[in-house]
Amino acid sequence: MSNRNKIIMLILMLGTIGTPRIMKAQGIEFMHDLDSALAKAKIENKPVFVDFYTSWCAPCKEMAKDVFPLENVARFYNKQFINCKVQCDDKGVGVEKGKQYQIYAYPTLMYLDKNGNMIHSAAGSTTPEGFIELGKIALDPDQNMFSLIREWNAHNREYAFVTKYFKALQDAYRGEKLNSDFNTYFNELTPADKLTKNSFEIVKLVKPSPFTPSFEYIEANAKKYDKTVGSAVVDKYISDSYLWYLKNMINPETRKQYEIAKAKFKAKNYPYFDEFAMFLYAFEVQDSTGDINVNEYMKRGDAFLQKYGKNNDSYTLALTSLLGNCTGKPDQTVIGIKWMEDLLRRNPDPKYLSTYFYILVRNYHCDKAQEVANEMRANAIKNNESTKSVDAQIASIDAYRARLAKLAEKNKSK
Repeated sequence: MSNRNKIIMLILMLGTIGTPRIMKAQGIEFMHDLDSALAKAKIENKPVFVDFYTSWCAPCKEMAKDVFPLENVARFYNKQFINCKVQCDDKGVGVEKGKQYQIYAYPTLMYLDKNGNMIHSAAGSTTPEGFIELGKIALDPDQNMFSLIREWNAHNREYAFVTKYFKALQDAYRGEKLNSDFNTYFNELTPADKLTKNSFEIVKLVKPSPFTPSFEYIEANAKKYDKTVGSAVVDKYISDSYLWYLKNMINPETRKQYEIAKAKFKAKNYPYFDEFAMFLYAFEVQDSTGDINVNEYMKRGDAFLQKYGKNNDSYTLALTSLLGNCTGKPDQTVIGIKWMEDLLRRNPDPKYLSTYFYILVRNYHCDKAQEVANEMRANAIKNNESTKSVDAQIASIDAYRARLAKLAEKNKSK
């Protein structure tokens, strides 16, 4: 190569190094300040899509990794929306924005008009196709949540619409509005209308909490539902409501309210109080910091299941799920495996396999966990369901095997 050509080549190389590379943007183009996004939306006359997320949320990370970067998703969202991400655990503006828009689940996928008013919302991760469809619904003034709210405000109280409306609020985790509008709906009903099957179906959908006026009305009139629903069905609804309401209150933040509610429940003299109290007693091992005495929990849980376990499959599932959360060592909580195997012998329901898998893998029973996961995957394929979740569970087994191998190696070296 001549000296002249060498000089030209050097100039070209230096030019390439010194010039910033212009990369074509990949995926959805997100802003990270909602106020700026809304200002841009006014200029461009577009709605705003907001991904409310947290740093610890696994489904949020799935969306960021598997959905937002896709070309067809980005093409649709970059054309139709100004897009913004708001981190709701940033200890700053993001936290305040989360409170402003009443965000209680992550991710919350929310759509705002250019003035910052919510026009549609959904909670949880979704597929790329589902995400695009969600955006299309948000853009449709005849389908989005804003249109449902408008129709509700116009006093549409037909059963089909009310069911659709309350379901949409529930799916979007708009709990405050759901409860407020349900109370309005229930209070507007005549005594005869409150006793209809349709009204009770809406009650079951919304699930008003025990000790609220609507719940207490149903409780006081349970026998009157005999002709329309069946008083036995209503009695079971009432008992289940108390059970899970109280169970979900056993945490440091609501422990005092739990004790008050439990005393009020006891005063009602239901025949199943002792059974429920023994179930709740297992969860009461949680101290004021949220720590759990695992050995005491296993002792109480096992005693309860031996006495009452056959009455309700959900008892075993709830006790085993929490036990799995408390497990971090090989064979630490094998009693939970026994609980699930006893349940599956009584009722081999495929939907119980996920909890069985969880307690197996948390105790490092990897080979058995692999068998169960393979069965779960085969069931999903048979039912034409996605295998994405179970595939992730199967992949997690390798991490447990690797940890188990390290522990074995460490024990050998001692």
